[in-house]
Amino acid sequence: MDNLPVHIRITSLTPTNEDVDARRAAIDELSAAWAKISDVGAILNKSEMIADSLGGDGQPYDDLGEEVQEALQKHASAFLYTECPLDVGVCAGVAVLSILSSSPGTSGWTITDVYASALWSALTFQPNLTEQKREKLRREVLDLARQRSQSSADKARERTVVPDMGDLVVTIAEGAKPSTTFKKATGATIEALRRNAALDREELDFLWWVQLNRSRLLKRPIGGIAEPLRLVASGIEAASHLRRLPADLHYDLVLRTVNDDPELNLKELMEAIGDDRERLAASFSKTHAAKHSSIFPLLHALATGEVNAVGADEKRKASTWGGRALLEAGLNHMCDTGGLQL
Repeated sequence: MDNLPVHIRITSLTPTNEDVDARRAAIDELSAAWAKISDVGAILNKSEMIADSLGGDGQPYDDLGEEVQEALQKHASAFLYTECPLDVGVCAGVAVLSILSSSPGTSGWTITDVYASALWSALTFQPNLTEQKREKLRREVLDLARQRSQSSADKARERTVVPDMGDLVVTIAEGAKPSTTFKKATGATIEALRRNAALDREELDFLWWVQLNRSRLLKRPIGGIAEPLRLVASGIEAASHLRRLPADLHYDLVLRTVNDDPELNLKELMEAIGDDRERLAASFSKTHAAKHSSIFPLLHALATGEVNAVGADEKRKASTWGGRALLEAGLNHMCDTGGLQL
C-alpha cells in the first residue's frame, strides 16, 4: 500500500493525511475480507467488479460501491460512493494489490491464484485508459496479477525433494494388538512421490497431446486448420491436459505453429471460426466462462455468440487470441475441477 498516497490523487489533487489514513484503514478491512472468500464463483464476481472499477468510466457496480462505502464510512462518515465513484476504484485496486503481493506456494491453486488469473484476464482485455493516473493504477494491478499468476504456475510445478523414510517402531503390548508408526515413518516420503508422479503425468499428457498434432475438438489434423481457429482450438484443448494454471512453456507450445499471425477483432475472429464455434464451446458452455463475460470474453463469445464485450473492437494478433484461449480455458478448467490432486 505504499502507493496509496500516489493513487489517491486520482480523486483529489490535495489529499489530507486524514483522507489517506481513512482509506488505508478501509483498504485493510477490504483486503482482509476478500482474502477469505473461498467460493470460486464469488471470487470471480469480486474480480469482475474490481476490474470494472479500474477501467472504463470508473462507475462501479452498486454492490462494490456499497461495500467500499461501508468500510470507508467507519473512518470518514460523510463519504458517499455515488459522489466519489473513483474512490471505489482506488480502494478496490489498492486492496487487491495487497492480496496479490503474497508469495506463491507450491499448491498452485489458492484464493490469490484465482484473483490473479481472473484480474489478469479481465484487465488485459480492457482498452488502455487515457487518464494517466487511473491507467497507472490499472496497469499496476494488471502487471502484478500477471506476475503472480505466472510465478504461481511455475512454483506449483517444482518437483519435491523426496525425504528418507523415518524410523519404524513396532510396539507389542501384552494382551493388545501390535501397533506401528508405519504411516508416520513413510507419510512424507509417499506424499512427495505422489506429487512428483502427478506432475510427471501432467507433463507426459501435455507432450503426448503436442505430438498428436491433431485437434480432438475439431476432429481433424492441426496442420489443415486456418491459423486463427487453429490457435484458439489449441489453447482450449491444451488447458484440458493441465492440473494447474498454464505456465510459460505451455503458452510456447500452444503457439508453436504461428505463421502469418493475422490481426482480428472479436467479431472477425468469430467469423473466422465459423461453424466450428459450437464444437469449441461444447466443453464449457455451461461453466463459469458463460457467466463472466469480462473475465472470459473469448470463451463467453464462443459459448453465446455475443461479441459486444468491452475491448472486443480492438484488433489482436491470432497468437494473442491463442494465448488468451489458453489463459481463459486454463482458469475455467481449474475453477470447474477445483484443482486436481498433486
